[in-house]
Amino acid sequence: MSTNKHALIRYRVIDKCLRQVDKQWNWKTLAEACSHEIRKVTGHDTTLSERTIKGDLQNMRHDEALGYFAPIEYDRLEKSYYYSNRSYSITEAPLNRSDSNELKQAIGLLQQFTGFRHLEGIENIIQKLELLAYESTTQAKKIVHIEQAPVIPGQKWLDQLYESIKEEKTLMMTYKPFDREANTLIISPYLLKEYDNRWYLYAHNHERHQLRTYGLERITKLQPSLQEYIENASFDPDIYFNDIIGVTLEPGKKPSKIEFEVYDNTISYIRTKPLHHSQVEIEGNERMSRFVINVIPNFELESLFLSFGESVKVMKPKAFHNKLKKRIDLLQSEYKF
Repeated sequence: MSTNKHALIRYRVIDKCLRQVDKQWNWKTLAEACSHEIRKVTGHDTTLSERTIKGDLQNMRHDEALGYFAPIEYDRLEKSYYYSNRSYSITEAPLNRSDSNELKQAIGLLQQFTGFRHLEGIENIIQKLELLAYESTTQAKKIVHIEQAPVIPGQKWLDQLYESIKEEKTLMMTYKPFDREANTLIISPYLLKEYDNRWYLYAHNHERHQLRTYGLERITKLQPSLQEYIENASFDPDIYFNDIIGVTLEPGKKPSKIEFEVYDNTISYIRTKPLHHSQVEIEGNERMSRFVINVIPNFELESLFLSFGESVKVMKPKAFHNKLKKRIDLLQSEYKF
């Protein structure tokens, strides 16, 4: 465990000790209590000096980054430390406005389970949260497991792209599609989106004069460009993604009603986990239900329907039905021996 987390444990222990008003606490007794807890949590013996403990007390009193501002006083007669406000605890310390703003930004990133290193501004908030949670994370059994790719392809570009979007900086990008040679282009980056354990960049292509989507794993080089940044005049992510599943949207296409049948046990699955927010069940029984979603067909939607195998059948529109049938027929031919 890092020294930083040792400090979090010490703050927690010192706080717990000073709330015990029936005991006297000098630097030695505080050091012993902290060493005992560190040994309990980490399994390592630690000897804490007078300088360390007094430094911790000073930090808890005055460190603006920590934000505790603990009312710690020293009784010269008893030679002990105490809280002048007996109801005080660092676990009750509220987040200030600056913390709150940083936390909102951090939550937006953390909810997407990214590979960002761009979390420097919330370091002190994380310390506060760790302080409240460290006991449960050291000894408690694991209750929740979130499936996540350990390394998402292309995530090494996240920080540079994030900064360029934030600062509205134009980039020169070398991009290697899977089926073509690499080419270099100028882009004004607008948005990063994660989908199905892959990262995508939405950016204005200066040569094509249109919004384009780029997979980060296909980027081979990024560097600043001197060309003027083209501001995002019409791209609204909430509107853009409202009518699609996934990331692909062909310009000019409009939403259409996709009607599909679902069979047997998959019915409950589709009911409880809709394919799209527009999903409506129009008829059904225990063996078959019919649903409708209003979306723009794309490759991701095709793949989603095909992933259900024989449990889902697209009925309308006919053109989309036939497109899926063609892919199924091709798949069937591949499995003939």
